[in-house]
Amino acid sequence: MRQQSPPGGIATPRSAPPETSYPGLSPQLLARVRQLWSVRGLDFDAAWRGAVRDMPGFRALPRIADSASSAQVDLVFLFDQCVIWVKALHDAARLGCERKAPGLDAAQWHGLAALTARLTEQMSALRMLALTDMPLPAMQIARSVSEDVDMLLVLLVRRKLAARFIACTTVEEANAFWRRHIAGGRAFRALTEKLYEIGLDYSPDTDYERWRKDVLANLGAAVHSNALALPGTARRPGAHLGNDNSLHFATFRCHELCAYAQLIKPGLVDALTRAARTPPETRARAALAAPLSAIVIDQIRSLSQPAPGLAADGAACR
Repeated sequence: MRQQSPPGGIATPRSAPPETSYPGLSPQLLARVRQLWSVRGLDFDAAWRGAVRDMPGFRALPRIADSASSAQVDLVFLFDQCVIWVKALHDAARLGCERKAPGLDAAQWHGLAALTARLTEQMSALRMLALTDMPLPAMQIARSVSEDVDMLLVLLVRRKLAARFIACTTVEEANAFWRRHIAGGRAFRALTEKLYEIGLDYSPDTDYERWRKDVLANLGAAVHSNALALPGTARRPGAHLGNDNSLHFATFRCHELCAYAQLIKPGLVDALTRAARTPPETRARAALAAPLSAIVIDQIRSLSQPAPGLAADGAACR
């Protein structure tokens, strides 16, 4: 597959519509996203410019020649939708922390704000690396994104753990907290206990858990290709992941974050709404966190058919 950059390099004017940064984007996906935003009275163009177009190192996608599918471009578009939501979630969490909004306790608001700030930086770096043919560090960051998603969800489940997290004031304390509560899949195991209570079984012998472990092992090794397929890239027979893996897995985990957070904390959307509306003012992006949660969940169906060769065994598409 050949990549052809638009004239003048990979850049678009800030005032240009979002779709000009995604040449080859599926018209059906774009129309669906615009509809989802419009019915909620949300300005997609303005939110995209503030969250995606203005991110450090932003670049539009190169035009991909001879592509039989829009899946690769659609993937980046869906990833960028997650970027908008995570940034909105961060702003809402900051307001919730500052204003002691009901729905979460102070430590949970604090932890949510801190981890979404970190997640925002990781997603910006992952996008830049994946679109500039730097697959190895992109894979490493995708693994960190996954760990932070697990940690975010666990803090919503365990308030005391959230208090311990924000009590860490030194590097040594932070490292000790990570080793005791997060490293080695501990956070995800704690999360699966809560998910099991509400009817979702992610025990070690399930197909999902085996797939997840395999993906994380591959991400840790950072041996696969980048987001947009390189010329001559061939998928290894029997492999779980091929091209697009770092962005696909990060998008997949952000979708899980959005969906699971509402399952384990049913009042979260109401809490985010109250945090954004608490006087004296409402920040525009913070107010997006609650309505965007439904939009992100709707997009799970669009990610269920990734680029050709990715998750060919169907394990990633439950």
